[in-house]
Amino acid sequence: MSRMLFSVWNKKKLQLNLIPTIFSSSHAHFTLPPTHFKNPKFNAHGGGNSGPLRPSLRLYSSSNGEPPEDWPRDAGAAAQTPLSVNFIRAAGPRDENNTGWVGGSNLGRDFPTPKEICKGLDRFVIGQDRAKKVLSVAVYNHYKRIYHASLSNGSGADAGVSEGLDDDDNVELEKSNVLLMGPTGSGKTLLAKTLARFVNVPFVIADATTLTQAGYVGEDVESILYKLLAAAEFNVQAAQQGIVYIDEVDKITKKAESLNISRDVSGEGVQQALLKMLEGTIVNVPEKGARKHPRGDNIQIDTKNILFICGGAFVDLEKTISERRQDSSIGFGAPVRANMRTDGVTNVAVTSSLLESVESADLIAYGLIPEFIGRFPILISLSALTEDQLMQVLTEPKNALAKQYKKLFNMNNVKLHFTQKALRLIAKKAMAKNTGARGLRALLESILTEAMFEIPDVKAGNELIDAVVVDEESVGSVNAPGCGGKILCGDGALELYLAKMEGSVVNGDVAEPDLQEGETEISSRAMSM
Repeated sequence: MSRMLFSVWNKKKLQLNLIPTIFSSSHAHFTLPPTHFKNPKFNAHGGGNSGPLRPSLRLYSSSNGEPPEDWPRDAGAAAQTPLSVNFIRAAGPRDENNTGWVGGSNLGRDFPTPKEICKGLDRFVIGQDRAKKVLSVAVYNHYKRIYHASLSNGSGADAGVSEGLDDDDNVELEKSNVLLMGPTGSGKTLLAKTLARFVNVPFVIADATTLTQAGYVGEDVESILYKLLAAAEFNVQAAQQGIVYIDEVDKITKKAESLNISRDVSGEGVQQALLKMLEGTIVNVPEKGARKHPRGDNIQIDTKNILFICGGAFVDLEKTISERRQDSSIGFGAPVRANMRTDGVTNVAVTSSLLESVESADLIAYGLIPEFIGRFPILISLSALTEDQLMQVLTEPKNALAKQYKKLFNMNNVKLHFTQKALRLIAKKAMAKNTGARGLRALLESILTEAMFEIPDVKAGNELIDAVVVDEESVGSVNAPGCGGKILCGDGALELYLAKMEGSVVNGDVAEPDLQEGETEISSRAMSM
């Protein structure tokens, strides 16, 4: 027994004596994993175990016997990263000089001023002058803060501005998120979408109703940043200067405590999960947009320079404001407080006037937590559109509804014509629906459905459709539907119709302004003619 133990000890001693000779060689580089001590059976010449614990021997020849300065790496070897979090460096669209995303703070001094931003918004959005001014100033200050912060860090190229910065005054400017409130169809989403297009930064619209607390069925709050990253084509630097619009934020308010056992996972918990993201922190976003996994790949995004704009209709918030203000019911035209509490539908004009005086306490009483409201120092209330503004929505903006349907009909080589009285009636019917600008498209769809059904059929000769006209009879009255768009067939049918209408206007309608001016003799002659 003693002889057997002595032979085993000599074998192990012989193997251990080989290690100094290997490391003392001037022409060899020996690489061992940290776990080689657990595997005593190894062979420097490639024999022994072939598993992951097998050491590797690399031979390098040099004239002076010294190891090379740069050791070559294996082509198939992967970079070692922590097992818990893997960060990915993504690349996105580049400009001509290959300097990164063009827009936002990259514009530097060429960034548009608040007046220029407001003029750009006027091309797409009708009305809401107060909201346009506040949004323009907020966006300008946000990207100006990012630009000057880059100058103070030494990354700015403008030496004149960087020299003017005071090194002793290290004041860090915080961002100001925006909360939009207004009735449906007033332009909240369109304002945010147009802003992002004008400043040329990544933009994403997120729906707050799909968000839930972590661990429940639904989307986590990190999914918002993944959508922003996808909009930036996975350019992390561009996504960190983007704009996020969270719609329907009034649907994640705190619910009253109920008697059932079910838990509200899409209310107060979502607000709490959004707090640090809104304020500014480093968020680990899953690479593939899935849920977080301890061994999954994540992308690190800093939300310090991301502008968050939240919007919501906040239905019945005006009742809370009215109770706080203790509005009197005495006087002509004053809204009765009892009616405002009980009525299902409130006048849109009254709602807009009350929303202008909203305060943080009203939103807290509505169901938003104080910490969430504190992240939005800028509160903007949008007013309901008037009848004249709805007419402008139909014709004036760059993407006006009338222009959209005219382009749709031009695809079939058919003209579309709206009369002024028809546009006025459409605006009146939309006002009665209390759905804002969204009600205009529903009305136009109902008016032009029959015409769009007949147009695609190929016809020739006198049956060839030349144009579709929408007049008063097509729209109908406020309480009754019309007959739909009138189809005109034959070459030049629209010109003949317009000439006929101009003749009727000259014969009858031109005399009405003369009557208003009080010239009775001239008006009587015109009527007799």
